Amino acid sequence: MIHPPGAPGPTRAAGAVDQRSGSLLATPDLLRIDWHDDDAVTLVHGDQWRRRRDGRVQGSRPAEPGNRLVALWISEIVLVRPWQVLSALSLSVRAVQDRQGRRATWLRGVLREPGALRQIHGLPEGDAYDLVVDDATGLLLELTAWSGEREVERATLRHPQVDGPLDTARFDLDTVGTVDASESPVGRSRPLATLAGEVDFTLLCPRDEAYFGSVDPDDEDGIAVMAHPAGGRPLDRRLWFIQSRGARMADPAAWETIVLADGTPARWWSPAADPEQGHLRFERAGTQVWIQGRGHQDIHDLAAALAPVPPERL
Repeated sequence: MIHPPGAPGPTRAAGAVDQRSGSLLATPDLLRIDWHDDDAVTLVHGDQWRRRRDGRVQGSRPAEPGNRLVALWISEIVLVRPWQVLSALSLSVRAVQDRQGRRATWLRGVLREPGALRQIHGLPEGDAYDLVVDDATGLLLELTAWSGEREVERATLRHPQVDGPLDTARFDLDTVGTVDASESPVGRSRPLATLAGEVDFTLLCPRDEAYFGSVDPDDEDGIAVMAHPAGGRPLDRRLWFIQSRGARMADPAAWETIVLADGTPARWWSPAADPEQGHLRFERAGTQVWIQGRGHQDIHDLAAALAPVPPERL
């Protein structure tokens, strides 16, 4: 992604990388991590997920359909679904290594398509990534995200044992616990129009187009809603947008001043190195909007389609 001027950068402070360790069991469709620091467990079964930590159970509910955004909440899944990451990156080989007695290849990657949404591919914040791939299995033994010269995040798979027997009963979601009925749905991707009652601003939704979204709260920055086309990731329309009172927004002071088709003042930025990429900032019904993606006309069409959620849907 070519960041526009004024885009918010990674918020994690240098030296503040959270270090945790656990034991991982996995197949491409199943994942379980028993964390070593406390009575915590993370479980993925297909596109459903459950996590227990400090006695609190979060996750998807059986009545809800699974969705491909599970990587938003379970970042370790990329270690055993490496195609999720590799398909999003343009890779160059740095070296061949020996990792724990196994031959591995060290790669450097940058986003293949500037319109790609990192989280949907399971990527942490960063502008470059180091990957160590096990030659025999294709597993990611290590994924390191960099912001400039600063390491932002690292996930490492140590001492892999391949083709060992798995007790499938350990991947039953009910072994983690039941998501309490009062558990906040924050973070889960749901039909965008259903989130209006959970935010402190006028929620905007495209007319006649299915978009999903997730509520992203922050004690200091405020509430934002991240929205994307239905289907779990950008498909033929590689667009997404953020809306809030101002949280998670880029500062568009250095962007071009334009006027949208309906007369709305707006700011626009597109990088010379990738003219198909576009960023559009404007305000509608008191809500700040930042549309990102590829295809200038598609971006403007989405802006024109955004309207407050009708009262009957609140």
